Amino acid sequence: MATINQLKHIVSKLSQRRYYLEKGIENIPKMLPACLILRYRETGTRDFQSIEKRGKSSSGKSYAYLTYLEGGVTRHKYISKNEIGKVAKLTEPYRIFCEKMADIRVLNKRILELLDRIGEMQKEEVKNYVAKRVKRIGKKKRGK
Repeated sequence: MATINQLKHIVSKLSQRRYYLEKGIENIPKMLPACLILRYRETGTRDFQSIEKRGKSSSGKSYAYLTYLEGGVTRHKYISKNEIGKVAKLTEPYRIFCEKMADIRVLNKRILELLDRIGEMQKEEVKNYVAKRVKRIGKKKRGK
């Protein structure tokens, strides 16, 4: 079992890691809160397949879509080939932002768990203090 000092050291290291992630998020350039998805359709078929899922280049036509959330509904917008580079530049920082935010959430959860453990280790029984107080009051004489 870890001691309180070891837990404090771990919390300190996790807080330092969170600080660097926060500074990285502050330096992210303008971003487009969407995902760029490249899909292709093999020649002669109607099925669209994800290029990343298949792991091979397409033998048919490829299409790019911008996927974003609008009013709680996921929307897809076709992106022309001449705009793919521009859109990819804007969606990449958003992907990095989401990854760093996910890391921060994991770190926050871990830090809270460790702080709860430290709190549990430092607790004392209330009954000991309540019992002493009751005994002391009982022994004390009341006078007018």
